[in-house]
Amino acid sequence: MAPSCSPKHGWFESVAESYAQRRPHYPASLFSWISSKTSNHQRCWDCACGSGQASLGLARHFHRVDATDVSPSQIAAAPPHPSIHYQIAAAEDSGLPAASMDTILVAAAIHWLDVPRFNHEALRVIRPGGLMVWVGYEPPQGAPPPLQLWLDQLYGERLRNWWPPQRDHVDLHYADLPFPGASQSLPKELYISLKWSCDDLLGFIETWSALRKAGQDGHDLLPNLNIELQKLWPAEQTIPLTLPLMGRWGYLAR
Repeated sequence: MAPSCSPKHGWFESVAESYAQRRPHYPASLFSWISSKTSNHQRCWDCACGSGQASLGLARHFHRVDATDVSPSQIAAAPPHPSIHYQIAAAEDSGLPAASMDTILVAAAIHWLDVPRFNHEALRVIRPGGLMVWVGYEPPQGAPPPLQLWLDQLYGERLRNWWPPQRDHVDLHYADLPFPGASQSLPKELYISLKWSCDDLLGFIETWSALRKAGQDGHDLLPNLNIELQKLWPAEQTIPLTLPLMGRWGYLAR
């Protein structure tokens, strides 16, 4: 008998709590790669940090991480760390000192920003020749074929009318957004490796902006998605999945 998701998988009390509990953490390989591309490791800006999914990984490689987000609830949900200095601030007006950052990371957020204004701010706070990385991830891959088809159709077809326009930037791997200098794509060997239960996967889907928009429009899709997933889930309690990382990176010459 296939395992069941929670019988009633309700909305979390807030989006920040959903992100903190259900969004995956980035792999150590990403931060090791960032570290290898950075000549100095004193100070890093985790811009639009959310609930700190990337901040902890950066703290293993940088003496100080300045983690900012415009949302007080996201900052409140972030885990404390002696090297991470959380601050409520807009990406486009951070309040950080000029020429202070060795590296800037924007993780799964550049498509939500006013990119020209953010780029101006990034050039203000970066040290000459500093590194900037925009990273995101693609939809889940590697599921058994019937489940993978369901995931692909859910993401690309069934939720199409509820995805915000910014989703196009993600699908294009941020190639259509103006990077303030020469840039290149992230290495293809970077990915998030997961071993998820049915409930884990449904919880992750629940954080998608399209699901929230559908709910605001009066369409609670989660109960039916729960039932569909239960029918498709293989006999194993957990299955391996990957989220391929994508994005752009380059050095900024202020």
